[in-house]
Amino acid sequence: LAQAILATRARQQGGLQSWQSCAHTRCMIRARSQTDVSVLGTTAMPVSPGGVKPTSVTSGGTGAPDDVDFGAIMELMTSTYTEELIDRHVKAIRRLCRTFATGFLLKHLEPLVELLKLAIERLSQGQDELAPAICDMTRIASLPFVSLVASDMIKYGHTLPVFAKVLIGVLAFAAPPTEETNQGSQDASTRKMYDEKRAMNKSIRIEVAHTFACWARFGLDEDCVEVNPNQSLIQAVADAGTPNLRILNQACVMDALAAAFRTEDSPEAMVIALGAVRDMSLYRPLAQQITKCSLI
Repeated sequence: LAQAILATRARQQGGLQSWQSCAHTRCMIRARSQTDVSVLGTTAMPVSPGGVKPTSVTSGGTGAPDDVDFGAIMELMTSTYTEELIDRHVKAIRRLCRTFATGFLLKHLEPLVELLKLAIERLSQGQDELAPAICDMTRIASLPFVSLVASDMIKYGHTLPVFAKVLIGVLAFAAPPTEETNQGSQDASTRKMYDEKRAMNKSIRIEVAHTFACWARFGLDEDCVEVNPNQSLIQAVADAGTPNLRILNQACVMDALAAAFRTEDSPEAMVIALGAVRDMSLYRPLAQQITKCSLI
């Protein structure tokens, strides 16, 4: 009898631990799903996972400071005396991304475009060390952009298509390296460099695909789309789109996305990119671009 009681207690305790593990997993999935959507040009403060809007955007609060000196970062990367200090460039950009871990500010869009453009240009010139910094910028860009005041979208929203176009441009320099670049070499260090570049480019492509999938997905529900009487949600999206889909249409991202998709060899990047294309195709002008690119 004592053994039976102990066995029953053990099963109950094991079941409790299993339930706690399951509950923890579901919480993690829910938290991840809440960060997998993005709104370009939101006119409200960012919403935390608990649904509570922060009261201020300061360095000590939930948001990010608005007094970051982008000029100093650009000078560090372009000055004659520090132009070759790539490790410092990477640290500066990654520090910037940690500062804006909850999302970039709309008011910073123009300097962000210039910084991202310069980082991609340096990557194209062979400065592969910048890849982690570009991945960080892309990852933060998948989060909602933050308004300090309601008028920020009116003042700075016109730069959003430019930002999207610059970001999609990195795919041209992050294509999978071909085996031809490694053929005929049995050197271990050469093989290691090839593998590192392959992994680095894959990370960039996955982050870019994820960011555009987030942008395309956000707002595809009845709460965000104005549906007229006797009109379905799908028809409303096809006719008017969402703010994000209209921005992606203005940015003309489909050509670069299609070109990258044709050479893609990562199943993960393929699946994410297909999800983005699926959501973009709901908006008629983007569907026309997709058709012209022969993706569907």
